[in-house]
Amino acid sequence: MRAGNLAHFSLVCCALACAGQPQPAELDRLLKEGAALSQKGDFARAIPILKRARDLAPENPSANYLLGVAQLESGYAADAVAPLRIAAQAKPLNEAAEGHLGDAEMELKEFPLAAETFLGAVSRSPDSEQTLVWWTDFSLERYRVLEFSLRATARGRAALLATAAEESTIDWKKKEELLQLAAALNSGLREIGGELGIAQAIVGERANAEASLKSAKETAPDAASTLELEALVDAAQGSWTESNAKLLELDRRSSSEFNRLLAAWPRNLLPGSESDDPVWQCIREKRASCAEVSVQPARQETLSAERLFTEGRWEQLISEPAPAGEDAAWWYWRGVAYAKLGDCHHAIPALERGLGPGAETAAAQLASCYEREAVLTADHLHALGKEAAVHLIRGDIQLSIRLDAAKAAAEYTQALSLTPNDPQLLEKLAEAYFSQGEMEKAQQAAQQALELNPNRKQLVRLLVQIALSQRDYPAALSLLSRLAGVEPGDPWVRVQQATAYAQTGRPEEAVQALQPALDAGYPDEKGSLHALLAAQLRKLGRTEDAGRATAEAIRLADVFAQQNGNAPADHPGAETPPR
Repeated sequence: MRAGNLAHFSLVCCALACAGQPQPAELDRLLKEGAALSQKGDFARAIPILKRARDLAPENPSANYLLGVAQLESGYAADAVAPLRIAAQAKPLNEAAEGHLGDAEMELKEFPLAAETFLGAVSRSPDSEQTLVWWTDFSLERYRVLEFSLRATARGRAALLATAAEESTIDWKKKEELLQLAAALNSGLREIGGELGIAQAIVGERANAEASLKSAKETAPDAASTLELEALVDAAQGSWTESNAKLLELDRRSSSEFNRLLAAWPRNLLPGSESDDPVWQCIREKRASCAEVSVQPARQETLSAERLFTEGRWEQLISEPAPAGEDAAWWYWRGVAYAKLGDCHHAIPALERGLGPGAETAAAQLASCYEREAVLTADHLHALGKEAAVHLIRGDIQLSIRLDAAKAAAEYTQALSLTPNDPQLLEKLAEAYFSQGEMEKAQQAAQQALELNPNRKQLVRLLVQIALSQRDYPAALSLLSRLAGVEPGDPWVRVQQATAYAQTGRPEEAVQALQPALDAGYPDEKGSLHALLAAQLRKLGRTEDAGRATAEAIRLADVFAQQNGNAPADHPGAETPPR
């Protein structure tokens, strides 16, 4: 859910705006009453009132917005989507409705829809601070989840390295190092031979480039990277005519790939002045593009989307109409094409839809795009003079991407100097201190934020984490009782209660809290929770049950070890504080 006071501020604004609209007195009364209850965090009473208001005026934007936010804040994301969509599509534009709609879709793990919602909001309000911060929050959370997942496996780490090697700001020697590491982790990456060979050829490692070309011809003979490497190897061997022909074929496939290669072409791989082909002239003169290069028209036959992808025909691929049905493979190919062309706005929704077929490659491209979007958004807000938001986003980047909690805390502190007593910033500062292990500072910042936003459940959760880390179990149990009163069925609350009960010598209560959560499938990747359950059962003399729990703990631990160490689970019980 959204941190800070945006939701409540929007609720108040909406309620006040409703009062000025011509509408029946009963509708006006219900909206004001529902908004007032929501402002107090009393969503249980607000929702039925707002449902009555919505029933009176099914298309009323304010009724739908207030109802959708109340449902979302109460944990009913599926119910919140329809009313929030009505509010988001209404005129005049309600930026907060779009943001909450995106949040609801994210809660439901409808990531393609959430990305489209946030990107649509950015397109309509490109200079809105609220919209840009909302989009960045989503981008960084998706980056965090994707990155953790990818780093959990050798194939994932290889995909991250290969994608990092595409970054235009790093030199070719560094690209070669990254690609060699990627190849060592996963030699099955389709174009790794071609991409590695290109880097080797550009840094002058001719023998290595020729060896990589042999591999590329076996694994990806039709790939654009193989064609590019062939052109470089031909040039290194003095076969200028053959090299020129391959460059022209590359231009027929993709002008962006053609111009990228020509921009990196080594000066020592140029023919003498006797060869005046336009390609060589363009390289000699270091032009940004070579539009005057004459190429034969492309073949007229229609190529499948898969063939366009295989051959790196990015511009043609994105010009193809979308398939009539849901074709995840097609979305993956299209998403990669947009990413290769540097268009993350279109790449992100497509790659989200193509995550299945695209596997690690799609996830790595997505993570790269989300990181790029966060950085670009910070730069844009800086240009707009929104310095507090800039420090907020830069802090988020430090915390989620750079994993530097100290620098994140410094950025949040700078933002707070510009906007004192902002509960969102205080909460993020508390998270940064928590990540650093600065528990007293984390507790102080979280308490300040909670005083300003007493209905923020995530702040209470963070304070629970802090109390548990300090072994202050009475404080943790008090906070957990507060959460249980709002969300009695929340399994995270039960698991934390079980931990505190176990540490304070209350095994029966620990079992009563923990057993239902585990039976319902609460994640326990390393088996530690089953081990805790076994210990408490043993204290109660239930040796048979304890034996079963111990066996399951051992099984889970073995699976975890065999998988080479999974990333932290994306649930509130993970090692990082819940977001």
